Amino acid sequence: MPLMVMLWLTITQAAVACGPAKDRSGCKDCIVDQMKYSCPSCVPLFHCMARCLWGGTARAKCIRKCDCDGGKPRLSDCKKCMARCKCSCVA
Repeated sequence: MPLMVMLWLTITQAAVACGPAKDRSGCKDCIVDQMKYSCPSCVPLFHCMARCLWGGTARAKCIRKCDCDGGKPRLSDCKKCMARCKCSCVA
């Protein structure tokens, strides 16, 4: 559950082109599919971020800890990959 919350928080701004959400499972399904098929290399990074943030550490410190000093993928790469779920996750 913490991972889902953290991922939802990475999808920050709703796109104007998105219509109303048809069902609530669309967001979860999109995130699961992205992590399984499109962004599997981001899973360890998101797990690290979720553990760090839920442990009460400041976001900036978690980014420094989990972003692996320039390794691939970067947190920014993973956020771009997960942004495909933006319309599915509009509240």
